[in-house]
Amino acid sequence: MSVKPIKLNSMVGAAWGQKGTLPIPNGPTYHELVLETNADAQDMTRISITLNAEEIYVLTGEELLMLERYKRRDATSGHFIIPFSDVVARTKNGVRYTGLVTELGDNIHLDIQFRNKRADADPLTIQVHAWVSNAQAMRVVVPLVKRETMPANAAGVNEFTNLIASPLISIRRMHFMHDKITKLEIERDFVKEFEANKFIAEANAKRNERTPQSGYFHFDPIVRGFSIDELFPTQHSSNLKFSVTTEDVPGSIPILVESVRLERPEKLQGGAA
Repeated sequence: MSVKPIKLNSMVGAAWGQKGTLPIPNGPTYHELVLETNADAQDMTRISITLNAEEIYVLTGEELLMLERYKRRDATSGHFIIPFSDVVARTKNGVRYTGLVTELGDNIHLDIQFRNKRADADPLTIQVHAWVSNAQAMRVVVPLVKRETMPANAAGVNEFTNLIASPLISIRRMHFMHDKITKLEIERDFVKEFEANKFIAEANAKRNERTPQSGYFHFDPIVRGFSIDELFPTQHSSNLKFSVTTEDVPGSIPILVESVRLERPEKLQGGAA
């Protein structure tokens, strides 16, 4: 089997109201982590994966479910997926592009903060599994899932220019967490890169076998499944501006950003995917 399931060690410190920690062994390439647990999505208030002192993933249990539902992946009670590889890509290279390659000397750990519960609640149970493939010679890319927040103090157009950007970072998807967004425009160096209202964005997502989630506006440059060629680069010379039109005054809009960062761009091979 090229990708196989393995069972990881027991999580240390996992209990209601506490933070559980699990060191992730070096060696294989990780495609998914699987949480087998009696915790509900809302019970996992902060899930993070740290690679060599950098948090590369920070999200909640409910956001894990949102990502799966958006990709039309069937859910099973007590089964949560932390995705590295992108299973909805069209090609094997595209699927595995964002797999988490581990190297000798890496320090990787998973942390989950659990919500507190009443003293008579059933004890927390959790076991972490992983879908893995063989080791690779080096890590070329690092997958990232992090939250950013844009100010939105006006009804109408609100602008966001502080997205973390780099010649080495490209966007997979951005999930704007507000239910009254009607339009998104993106401008790079004063050239319009994207413009779609909610109807067009959601119709295009459905046409490409995605399910827009209630309460979100999804920017998905790889919606067609070409998860390497159609990444959205963040590199710019003067400005990268996201203009979000809202029907109300949100104050702020959280954004769950799925991205990828090149670690060794000179090793990246070309080719459509």
